[in-house]
Amino acid sequence: MSDKNQSPKAVRIDGLGFATDVSGGRGTVPLLGIFLIVFGALLAAGQLVDVAQVGASALFLALGLVLLFVWLRDHSDTALYIGLFVTALALADLLSGANVVSGSGWGTLFLGIGVVATAPIRAREGKGWGWPLVLGGLLLVWGGGAIATSYMNINVDRLVGPVLLVLLGIWIVTRSRRHG
Repeated sequence: MSDKNQSPKAVRIDGLGFATDVSGGRGTVPLLGIFLIVFGALLAAGQLVDVAQVGASALFLALGLVLLFVWLRDHSDTALYIGLFVTALALADLLSGANVVSGSGWGTLFLGIGVVATAPIRAREGKGWGWPLVLGGLLLVWGGGAIATSYMNINVDRLVGPVLLVLLGIWIVTRSRRHG
């Protein structure tokens, strides 16, 4: 039911984000500010109640997926990298909060998977495979080592650093041989 005395509303995008223009003597209400208020309240509730923590993780996951959708639509590298980062960490936190996975290293593992997944995307755009495979591979080894330590009750933590150094050294040697 609409009130005839109520002014029509329009949404516009200004320099600070989305704003709802409410005519009739009021100023604009920035939706970004409202989002931050709700988001901050969710984060505060997450510190007090475990269920709210899962909800906050789900919100972050949704934000990451929206950024990945923006990348698909606009081909923005920034949206891709931030979307992968937020999605990977939120997914790990959500799965951990829902007791699907346990232990540490899941965020690092998911982040490594996301970075490695950017390699073929970059290659298709003519940017090369290089750093995403190296960085993603290192993150995969690091996260996988932490997960293995959690699940197998063996201390692999002492081996992760040396293995990462060996892999980095192999990459440097093979790269210099191709250019030399």
